[in-house]
Amino acid sequence: MRNTLAYIDPFKNLKINAFLKCIFSGLCFILALQQSTAQERADADTEDNEFTRQIWFDLDPSWSMGDGQKITANFGYRTISPKSWHRFIVKANFEKKFEKLLFKRFNHSEKLFFGTNFFILTTKDNDDYGSFEIRPLQGYELGIDLTPRIVFKQLFRLEERFVFSSDPENQIFGLRFRYQIKAVFNLEGVWFEAGEGFYIPVAIEGFFNLVSASQFNDVIRLTPGLGYQFNPDFKVEGSLAYHYTQQGGDYNPENLERTNDIVFRFRIIKTFK
Repeated sequence: MRNTLAYIDPFKNLKINAFLKCIFSGLCFILALQQSTAQERADADTEDNEFTRQIWFDLDPSWSMGDGQKITANFGYRTISPKSWHRFIVKANFEKKFEKLLFKRFNHSEKLFFGTNFFILTTKDNDDYGSFEIRPLQGYELGIDLTPRIVFKQLFRLEERFVFSSDPENQIFGLRFRYQIKAVFNLEGVWFEAGEGFYIPVAIEGFFNLVSASQFNDVIRLTPGLGYQFNPDFKVEGSLAYHYTQQGGDYNPENLERTNDIVFRFRIIKTFK
């Protein structure tokens, strides 16, 4: 008879090793991107702004279609202080979840998704320009359950950006790659009934502009948060994030502007079946 107390699950060690390797390689990748970006712009005389404060509100409904398929949407509003602009967002995506698509040797989940996002930017400043952006995207997500309460995810996204505005220096087309690593600590059932409770998402995301657009060229985002799950289909989530952004598509020293943003975000997440 096997001694259950002495038994060590080899798959658990495999998952932990894979997690550590992914964390290390992901951080190295993001840091390499940022080092490359900094080196390319080291001689540019840029304008550094004070920290700005942004507020984001999001409603994230989704509709389960069975067989791992889902349609997701987003209706969002964003604003900033001390500058004054407002951004309205509508997103629609289709995703398909796979248990084993590319990797076969360990338990995990994989997801492919694609969709189109729409952004409307308005401003009160006479010297600034509003814009309308169409952003198709394609992505892949790899998720690993390290323990019953810890989920690790890697998210890869490619975005095509079409930005339209009356700004004479507007660059219409942009193309960027986004890489995010995220850990979710699930406290569901702790102090609460089964199916409800708190969870803690923590993420770091790097942006690499293959072709820079004229607006919102993000470089890096750090996003810790706290969420509450009423049931598996209904959640609310808040986060306090740091975003580092470089404005100006051509990186002309006279036009380039860097911002450090503190972002307060509140989300309502609902799945319909």
